[in-house]
Formats: sequence, C-alpha cells, structure tokens
Amino acid sequence: MKRVNMKTMLTPDDPYPEDLQDLELSDVEILNSKVHRERDVEILRDGEIHPETEFRHEELVQELDRRDEG
Repeated sequence: MKRVNMKTMLTPDDPYPEDLQDLELSDVEILNSKVHRERDVEILRDGEIHPETEFRHEELVQELDRRDEG
C-alpha cells in the first residue's frame, strides 16, 4: 500500500492520490485531516476555499463514508 507524506496541510498544488481506495484507512484519515487544515487556512487567508481543496474534501468524505458502510 502507498503512504502519504508527513506535511501538516495539503495545498491544491501538492500531489494527491488518483485512487483513494488504494490507501490504508489511516492514510485516508491523514489526508482528510490535512485537507481540513488547508481549508481552514484558505478560509482565514482568502475568505474562501480553493476549488481543488473543496473537490478533495468531498472525495475524502465520500471515501470515508464508503468505508464506514462496508
């Protein structure tokens, strides 16, 4: 399985996995946390969320929901 890097936020320019299903649950949770931190920074800094950050957030929510159902 793939591992994610250890930065605390995931900016829109940072690499992002093509398929979240290839990741361990803990890695998906880490990505989710990093995207949430990035969303918070963007809101405070820019007053809005970057579209790529929002897309990643939605994708992570869907993946976590899918795993909860399975």
